[in-house]
Amino acid sequence: MHQHHEVAVAACPDYVWAVLVDVARWPEWAPTLREVVPYDGGPLVVGGGVRVCARNLPVREWQVAEVRPHRGFTWHEVGVGSTLRLDVEMTPEPPGTRVGFTQECSGWLGTVVGRMTGATRPVHVEGLADALRRRCETGQRALRSRPGHGPAVARRTH
Repeated sequence: MHQHHEVAVAACPDYVWAVLVDVARWPEWAPTLREVVPYDGGPLVVGGGVRVCARNLPVREWQVAEVRPHRGFTWHEVGVGSTLRLDVEMTPEPPGTRVGFTQECSGWLGTVVGRMTGATRPVHVEGLADALRRRCETGQRALRSRPGHGPAVARRTH
């Protein structure tokens, strides 16, 4: 099973990256998520882990497989008979950023689970991408409206 969804975000790549790496706060802006808990001292440390509780899906224990600062990251989950991979890729696309989410599920059990949750997974991936777009665009506009902050400022507000 392979799913891919891209979204154009009207915010600078530094701001989008800051929001993406703050995974513990994803549930604040992504309604499909109930909880995201980073392990091992940080969510984007290769070999570190992230526990994700999404609505209408099983709890997932992801391992950070790769971090590409300001370009993306890859998480994977290996279970008996299945491998699940999530790849997030950022590309500067003036005046903003394009973010792609690719989810792949493989293995005999992964195929069965993929069929059972096949209708739900695209909703979660697309929902996460759209929520990221809204969060970043709203946050970037708020920064620009603050006195002393020009349009190129990419400071985090939280």
